[in-house]
Amino acid sequence: MAKRAESVRRLGSEEFDLLVVGGGITGAGIAQDAAQRGLRTALVEKGDFASGTTQSSTKLLHGGLRYLEQFEFRLMYEALHERNRLTRLAPELAEWLPFLIPIYGGGWGVWRVRIGLWLYDLLAGRPPGRLHRRIGRDEALRLAPFLNPAGLRGAFLYYDCRTNDARLTLAVLRAARDAGAVTANYCRVMEFMKADGRLSGAVVRDEVSGTELRVRARCVVNATGVWADVVSALADPGTPPHLRPSKGVHLIVAAERLGAKGAAVLAPSPHGDGRYIFVVPWQGAVLLGPTDTPYTGDPDAVEVVEDDVAYILTAVNRLFPGLHLTSADIIGTIVGLRPLIAAEAATTSQLSREHRIWEGASGLISIAGGKLTTYRTMAAEVTDLVLRRLGRGPVECRTGETPLVDRRPEVEAALLREHPELAEPIVPGGVERGVEVAYAAREEMAVFPDDYLRRRTAIALVAPERAAVLREGVARMLERFGG
Repeated sequence: MAKRAESVRRLGSEEFDLLVVGGGITGAGIAQDAAQRGLRTALVEKGDFASGTTQSSTKLLHGGLRYLEQFEFRLMYEALHERNRLTRLAPELAEWLPFLIPIYGGGWGVWRVRIGLWLYDLLAGRPPGRLHRRIGRDEALRLAPFLNPAGLRGAFLYYDCRTNDARLTLAVLRAARDAGAVTANYCRVMEFMKADGRLSGAVVRDEVSGTELRVRARCVVNATGVWADVVSALADPGTPPHLRPSKGVHLIVAAERLGAKGAAVLAPSPHGDGRYIFVVPWQGAVLLGPTDTPYTGDPDAVEVVEDDVAYILTAVNRLFPGLHLTSADIIGTIVGLRPLIAAEAATTSQLSREHRIWEGASGLISIAGGKLTTYRTMAAEVTDLVLRRLGRGPVECRTGETPLVDRRPEVEAALLREHPELAEPIVPGGVERGVEVAYAAREEMAVFPDDYLRRRTAIALVAPERAAVLREGVARMLERFGG
């Protein structure tokens, strides 16, 4: 992969068929697909790759069991088959995880869940060894000791996949660059260039150096997620909004605090609002949440507030009364905005997770909505449209057969041969080695400490005190090997 400085230079000196604005999972998927189909492709991201909605997910590749209640069978079918596909293309980033739905009481409620799980398995193609089953009370408590034992009759066990959303995005971007795409983070679109009323590229500011460059492109795609309305209006002032953003918050607690044994739990929120609470073991900690509340503020200023924390803690303590979790147990938080497509619905949790593609008067193609799991099929739909707009014949999508290969071991070995000192820890007595930061800087365009501590790794999320110790050493390494 090219260093960031070289990528920025190429952005300003070459002419592209396609410029993708947005470096989350959707933009990354479009860049990979377009480059593999022969388009000269560039991608710019105003922050770090995956630093928006993508890094704020529940870290799952799943069909969305609750979508059965909304009869979104097509979306579930697509998501489940993409989940299965990613277990083959990127097994290190799509890890099967058992989920429990605890059973209290009986009657129609239990049968309703059982029928739903049979449909889930059928839509997924009945993957061998991953079919749901009912387990007894003792096994449920062994897999999830934090369950409330009072009245527990057992649980339904089913399977979905856990992922690292930021690292998945980086893997897709690596595949895009392997296919010839030019990508750069910290490159903000300031304005769009036009010729005869049609987009011809964008003026982009390199946020690291402060310089501006003109990126020439025959077609531009807006894949900025919750910022899609802002970018659409930048290209075509007066464009009506398409989004109804929803804020999602997760709390992070130590796995030991819950006694988590590796199984996730899904349960209806006791608040009676139709939402669900996930308990997901991840990176040695546990994610609790998410919330799902309307958001009308600045997308760049979204933050966790007391009501978010109270909602999740109250729900978890009602579901698992033996835990007695308090704010003192929270070691980290994750907050982001879902770019949901606006529609008539009483709450944002009732809005569809389907995506939508629209075109502006100047030719800007925008996409928003959708799910992390279905990024590849969303990208294929956009690339099909781009090819038609460019007057190209149909070219078959190949991303569904392209493994997302991790070449880190061989690259780190090469770095160590060149710089043996990188085998040493970043800080004395630590386990994090310098070679890991050097790799992130040279091969993954990490620029600032949080790029490494939050997205190339999850240290800042699950071990913030450790991240504080490492921050200065990480900054030095990034400065030395970046550029």
